[in-house]
Amino acid sequence: MSGVDDEAKRISRAEALKKIFIEMDANKDHVLSYNEFHSHLSKKAGKAFSDELLLEIFRTIDRDKSSIISLDEFVKGFNKAEAIIQNQIKQLKTQISAMSENYTETQRSLVEAKAKKLQNTGDNNLVVVVKKAEGLRAGGVTGNKAPIVCITCEGREIKTSPVPNPTNPEWNQSFTFPITQGIGDILIEVYDTERGKTTHLLGEVAIPLRALENQELHEDFLELKGRSNADRVTGKILVALQWIHDFPSYLENLIKDYEESLRNDKEELANLENYLKELVSPINTTKLPEWVKSNERIESLERAFSMKFNSVFDETLGRKFAWPIVTRISVYLFLLLALCSTFLRPDFFNLTLAVSAYFIYVKQMDLPLTFRMITVGVLISEIYDIVWVFNFLDWLEYPFMFKLSFLLTIVNLVAKLVFGAVFWKNSIDLT
Repeated sequence: MSGVDDEAKRISRAEALKKIFIEMDANKDHVLSYNEFHSHLSKKAGKAFSDELLLEIFRTIDRDKSSIISLDEFVKGFNKAEAIIQNQIKQLKTQISAMSENYTETQRSLVEAKAKKLQNTGDNNLVVVVKKAEGLRAGGVTGNKAPIVCITCEGREIKTSPVPNPTNPEWNQSFTFPITQGIGDILIEVYDTERGKTTHLLGEVAIPLRALENQELHEDFLELKGRSNADRVTGKILVALQWIHDFPSYLENLIKDYEESLRNDKEELANLENYLKELVSPINTTKLPEWVKSNERIESLERAFSMKFNSVFDETLGRKFAWPIVTRISVYLFLLLALCSTFLRPDFFNLTLAVSAYFIYVKQMDLPLTFRMITVGVLISEIYDIVWVFNFLDWLEYPFMFKLSFLLTIVNLVAKLVFGAVFWKNSIDLT
């Protein structure tokens, strides 16, 4: 039976994809252009779909590289498009997780750094990373043997290991200088060596320590110079320099950078999840009961309701809000009003229904059947609220808090008419 079920699912999926293809094909020429793809997904997502992401998806589906997508290419390539977004979501979640750990660790370090600063034992260090040099000129007649780099700061000198590459040596070594005065230059000299002893100066460069006062990382190629005009020096050296003289301040700026990056990454993640939801929701639909799908009266009623609702929406809220935003607002307002109306009245039915709608929405389980179940629940809760209102009319004569709870129930009662209509329309659109 499983083979029959799998074949049925495959056919159902293919039919759903064909339906999506027809909806996307705005000019009805039986192929999809990039603009048609972009326009459809942007409308569904409620915002402009990422051009960079869609371009990757479009190129993946467009197997013959004709810049248009046929129905066959669309059906066969849809899984790859889905995988592209899922992979980006996975990578972004990993990145957010790692950055969150760094953010937390930096906050701990900040507390320790502030404590040290109060005790006048704060860190004040210069970090120098010598990476590589390019285009060094031979210092002697026989050419260079093994260049080294000598770094001097505040009277302290440190040398790299010699590298047997006469013209383009790579050292990739880092050093830390404790800073006491914070003035003067950082002198970087490149020498050739033979048998461990320096022989010829291949060039030098000096950087004022104050140029690094902003505590940011500075990495660049620096042109080497001679000590006099007579020196024939060529080449450049790649170094990274960072002077941390106020560690708490540095950590505070780092925390701000982490916060901004996390905020941007979480926003991008939400966009990707929304894109994925709008891309695959039409094919991840729960089958409706046959009596619903085959009932002509229900189908006619729903078609008339959807057309009327679309007309009203386009003339009112549709001018300012996309439909996904209206759905999101409805879900959150439904939950908020349910919470407000239960602070004095034990209205667990409405609260349970609102929490269920919220859970279904945030977990991207908003399928035709689930939306219809919520819609039916809203209708039942309306009857329940009307009965409650008639039985508790005397609350209007009670103290203010009772009156407020009663009025919030009335507001919720009226608002749920709108929420129910929104949920019902979503169930129709996803069918």
